[in-house]
Amino acid sequence: MSSSKSFYFTRREFLKATGAAAATLAAGPLLGACGGGAASGPLKIGVLLPYSDIYAVLGESITEAIKMYLDEVNNEAGGRKIEIITEDEGTQPDAALQKARKFVEQDEVAFLTGVVSSGVLAGLRDYLDQNKKLLICANAGANALSRKAKTPYIWRTSFTNWMPNWPVGTWAANNVGKNAYISVPDYGAGKDTINSFTNSFEAAGGKVMGTQLTPFPNMGDPAPFITELSNAAPELIYCFYSGGSAVTFMKAYGEFGLAGKIPLMCSGFMVEEDVLPAQGDAALGVRSGMHWSLLLDNPENKKFTAAYKERTGKEANVFAVQGYDTGRTIVEMLNKVQGDTGNVDKMIEALGGTSFASPRGPFALDAATQAPRHHIYLREVQSVDGALHNVVVEDLGEIVDPGDDSKG
Repeated sequence: MSSSKSFYFTRREFLKATGAAAATLAAGPLLGACGGGAASGPLKIGVLLPYSDIYAVLGESITEAIKMYLDEVNNEAGGRKIEIITEDEGTQPDAALQKARKFVEQDEVAFLTGVVSSGVLAGLRDYLDQNKKLLICANAGANALSRKAKTPYIWRTSFTNWMPNWPVGTWAANNVGKNAYISVPDYGAGKDTINSFTNSFEAAGGKVMGTQLTPFPNMGDPAPFITELSNAAPELIYCFYSGGSAVTFMKAYGEFGLAGKIPLMCSGFMVEEDVLPAQGDAALGVRSGMHWSLLLDNPENKKFTAAYKERTGKEANVFAVQGYDTGRTIVEMLNKVQGDTGNVDKMIEALGGTSFASPRGPFALDAATQAPRHHIYLREVQSVDGALHNVVVEDLGEIVDPGDDSKG
C-alpha cells in the first residue's frame, strides 16, 4: 500500500471502506482450506452484485448475462458443475464485506465475482488479499486496484475508470472546445473520472474551469448543480453518472435548457441502454466513450444482443456484456485448470492468458494490470428506428490502463 496520493478515492474514503476489513484479517490463515478445492464434484461461485438501490438494474443485467453464458455451456466447466450463490452488494462497503465473508467462511465458495461499486471493491481488497481469495470483478473500475493497491487476487473483466475517460479528453479538446466543466458523484469512480479526463484534456490544450462533486449515492435536487453549470457557460460539460443518478442529471440538463446549448460529453455509463429510455430526447447528441455499443457491428455482438433480448425481453447494455464476458472468462479459467480450484496461483496464471472475440470486439486480460485490453469507442446518442441508441462515430483505438498514475 502506498501513500494517499496513490488513491483517487482519498485516504479517508479508502480507510472508511477498508476499516471494516481489519477485524476479519486474523481469520485469514484459517480460510485457506475453504472453497471447494477438490477437482471433482460441483463448485460454488459467490456473486456479489447490487439488487436494490440505484444500481439494481446494473446488478440484474450482469447476473442475467453470467447465467446466460453458463447456460450455453450447460453450467459446467473443467469437468465440474457450477452453482452460483447471489448476495445483494448494496452501496456500503462494510455491509458488502459481511456478504463476502459469508461467501468465503460459510458457503465455502471457490471464488467470487461481481461488484459494481468502486468503494465496495476497495473495501474488499484487504480481506481478499489476506485470505488469498480470488475475485473476478464484473464492473467496479477503481483505478488504484490496477495500480498501487493492486493485489493478485482481484482481476477485472470490465474496465478501469481511466479507460472510458482518458481517450475522450483528447478528442474533446481537439473537436469540441477548450474549456470544460466537470460534474461527477462524490465517490471513488467520480474522482477517478476527474483525474483521467483532466489529464488528457489539458495535455491537448484544454482547460478545466471547475469541478462539482454531487452527493452519492443519491444526488437529491439537481437544480443547484445544473444552475452552477449553466452560469459557468463552458464550451462543454463532462460527466460521469450511472443508473438512477444518470436519469436525474440528464432530465435536469434538458429541463433547464442546456440540451442543445452546451455540449455534453461523458463516460458511456451516463447514456447506456439501461437509462436512455428514461432520459428521453435530452440525451440526443450526447457523446460518450465506452468499450461497447448495442449497434457495434461484429458477429459476436449481433449474436449476443439477439440472444439477450430473446432471453430477457430487454435490449442488452454494457453491464450485460461485462457479465457475459465474465461468465466466459470463468469457464475458460476453469477449463484451463481442469476444475481444480484448490490452487489459486494456477487460476491466476490461467487468467493472465485469457483472450477471445467478445461482443465488445477483441478482448484480452492484461497480466500487468489484471484488467482488460480492449477498444474504446466514441459514441453519439441518435434516434435509430424510433428509439434512442448509441451510434459509434469513431474507434479511439485499443486501450490498456497505464498501471500507474502518470496519465491520471
